[in-house]
Parts: sequence; C-alpha cells; structure tokens
Amino acid sequence: MKIINLSNEEEKIRTFFKLISLISLVVIISTSIYGILGTLIQGGNVVGEVLVTLEVPPIEVFPLFYSKPITWLSAAILALYFSSLELGKDMVMQWRKFHRDILKFFAFFVCAMATYEVLFNFTLWGGLIASDSILGELNVDIIKNTFPNPETPWNIVFATKLFTVLTIISAYSFYYLQRIESKINERHLSHSAP
Repeated sequence: MKIINLSNEEEKIRTFFKLISLISLVVIISTSIYGILGTLIQGGNVVGEVLVTLEVPPIEVFPLFYSKPITWLSAAILALYFSSLELGKDMVMQWRKFHRDILKFFAFFVCAMATYEVLFNFTLWGGLIASDSILGELNVDIIKNTFPNPETPWNIVFATKLFTVLTIISAYSFYYLQRIESKINERHLSHSAP
C-alpha cells in the first residue's frame, strides 16, 4: 500500500487522510500505553486519572501549547475515525442497504445513550466542583465519580471527554451513512431517468 501519492487531486486528499490516520494511530497507541503503564506503576485505582493529571508537553518547557494526554487521545480518536470513514467511503457505498441501515440504527442508539452520559457527567462535574469549592479543596482534574462502584471510581474529566468523543463519533456516523444513502439514491435516479 502506497501511502504518499500526489498524482492527482483525489490522491492528494487520500494521502492527507492516510497520514492523519497514521499519526492519530501513533498518538492513540502511545497515549494508551502511557495510561496503562502509568496506572500500573502508580497503583492508581481511579480510571483515567493518569491521563488527566499531566500536561504534554510540560507547561514549563512549552508554555504556549500544551494539553492533557486525554485531550491528545480524544483528538486522535476523532481524527482517526473521520479519516478512516473518508478513506472507506467507496467500500461503504458497496455494502447492502440492510447493513447500512443496521449501522445507522446502531449509530443513532449509541448517540442517544452517549449524549445522556455526557449530560450526566457535566451535571455531576458541576455539582462536585461547587461542593469542592465550598470546602476549599478545588482541583477539577482529580474529581471522580464513585457511583456505582466505589472500588473503581472514574475520573470525571476522562469520562466526560471519552463520552463526548463517543457522542460525536456516533452522531457523525449516522450523518455519514445518511449522506451515503442520499448519494446512492441520486445515482439510481440519474441512471433510471430517460
């Protein structure tokens, strides 16, 4: 598989999406390995906290441009997903309508469930921020949700970013499949027209 092909406009776009996919995949893998190893080494029991309590690159080294590993991970997941869909557009158009409709239903359902989680997390986060600020212990990066399992709490920043990514991915998937359906219908109409 040739990654870089600048022979025409379409191949330039495909090359761009291939490069974005590769870079995103490297960021996802390296961030995930960091998160897993960091949790194992530190012995943390809060899911995702190790990806929230650090800035990359460190603020002291590069004060103009830094972000948390969970932000890099979220951005890379979105970029990889979008690029993969754009690269696979022709393949998806060849799938049977039945399969596309099942995926469209699944995307709609996941979007609805993930949207609830995002709203729940933001509401919980706001309440916990208010509670912590009254107590004088405010650090939004270490706020966690201990419900329903206090043995394995989730970091709220981590959970909110991942469910936001899931909401965006599922909403875009629904739109993407609807757009493909429209293109297929247009082709059928133009072929059947006298």
